[in-house]
Amino acid sequence: MSLSFQTTTDNKVLHLRFGQAGVRNLMDDAWFDALEAHLARAAEDPGVRVVLLSAEGDAFCSGANLKSVQHGLLAEGYEKSALSRLLRRLTTFDKPIVAAVHGLAIGGGSTLLLHCDFVHAAQGTRFQLPFARLGLVPEFGSSYLLPMNAGMRLASQLVLLGEPFDADTALRAGLLTTVEPAGQELARARQTAEALAQLAPGPVASAKRLLRQGHQAALQAALAAEGEALQHSVQSPELAEAVMAFIEKRPPDFSRF
Repeated sequence: MSLSFQTTTDNKVLHLRFGQAGVRNLMDDAWFDALEAHLARAAEDPGVRVVLLSAEGDAFCSGANLKSVQHGLLAEGYEKSALSRLLRRLTTFDKPIVAAVHGLAIGGGSTLLLHCDFVHAAQGTRFQLPFARLGLVPEFGSSYLLPMNAGMRLASQLVLLGEPFDADTALRAGLLTTVEPAGQELARARQTAEALAQLAPGPVASAKRLLRQGHQAALQAALAAEGEALQHSVQSPELAEAVMAFIEKRPPDFSRF
């Protein structure tokens, strides 16, 4: 089931809320397209100076829907995919993005945060980058952005082992701006968004571009390389085994590969 976005604009802050209670908030093509469309409109709307991103339910985002990854995510190739369109939008979006995170942030639910300018997470949030455990590869530019923020040693630990980690480790890895008491992360994110919205919009956008420009070429190269690797991995027997293991509620067995 695709997750719809609820939108409100107040004090020049566009609040995008996705998901619902009882759902683990999985990403798919429709989700990527919806977020890209909202950001495209926000980019052109002078009444929006900041985007605030949060989720309903018990989890921020549990990552991509494995079945959609296997059967539809890159059906027309990476360059034409909804994921690629969203990433082009995120890497050129000049207005600040502030995120409030709680519950679970798995896979893309974590790597998406690398494209947010401020991330406030609840203490107790669990993060995970389980790509290798699922027969997949890092995405959202995380193969470049995570080592840049976390350092190679910690990035290797989080990506190659793919084990869950806590909010304090996410803070150390550069995924977060602050760790807040549970239940207060959204209020803190809203406070940050409203403070940004009161600043001069032109200089804020220019400052964001300047902060990113030295990394853009390397980031775009990483995205292209990830797209090629992802195209291969979604057709791999390793992913097929991971999907079957998920359906059968058992650990994947990669011993024959």
